Amino acid sequence: MGTFTRGGDFRDRSRFLAELRGKLERMRNGPLRGASVNWREDAGTTRAILAGFGATLAFTVDESSWTCEANVPDWIPIPPSVLEAKFDEEFRDLKDL
Repeated sequence: MGTFTRGGDFRDRSRFLAELRGKLERMRNGPLRGASVNWREDAGTTRAILAGFGATLAFTVDESSWTCEANVPDWIPIPPSVLEAKFDEEFRDLKDL
């Protein structure tokens, strides 16, 4: 299974979470149609897990920073470098919040 991690900081947590929610919903209505998203709050930390087709994107959002751990099954016929580049393109504007 291929994995990669990303993360960063933000200034406005509410705005960051709203943008992240929107992005994950657009993905569920587009390229990951049929995927599920699970949101969980725990002591100031928000977790969002997008899962579908054997792949997962697990976001952890703290007070001023975020991380994402991606797991992609080996059977997906897209090179890991392409998936990472696509992720970076899709989520690059989160660091401006």
